Amino acid sequence: MNTLYLALGTSVIALLVAIAALLVAWRLRQRQAEITPDTRRLAARMAGKPVPDALGEVIAHLEDISRRLTTVEQQAQQLADGYSSTVQKVGLTRFDRDEQVRGNLSFALALLDGSDSGVIITSLYSPEGCRTFLRPIREGKTGHELLPEEQLALARAQALADGDK
Repeated sequence: MNTLYLALGTSVIALLVAIAALLVAWRLRQRQAEITPDTRRLAARMAGKPVPDALGEVIAHLEDISRRLTTVEQQAQQLADGYSSTVQKVGLTRFDRDEQVRGNLSFALALLDGSDSGVIITSLYSPEGCRTFLRPIREGKTGHELLPEEQLALARAQALADGDK
């Protein structure tokens, strides 16, 4: 009878160990599924290498990425610095300069950079011909007397906020 109890007890213990092993295997499978593809690639590259060597490679890779990021940041800053002197604001006014000619064939076009400097190009159309003027603008001001339409084009360009460009 003792042998029967011993065999039964051993079977129960073996069953419990088997259940525990299945639970551990199931949990390991779940954790393996959580590993990202990047981690798998890294583990494959580092397989068989001593830990200090593997960590050295990872650190060298991170330093390379850091250098590249610094270069990209510097290039982005150079682009941003150069951007302030490009045309960023545009104001256009079309109008009839002559009572005899209709169709808004005359225009004033203001082209300004980030500091409101640039030019106003004005074209006046009449039956006798077309005249074009270029007026310099420095920080939103000019030394020339502006036509009302040129003033409107300049105001429209200056009114543009950064989000409206």
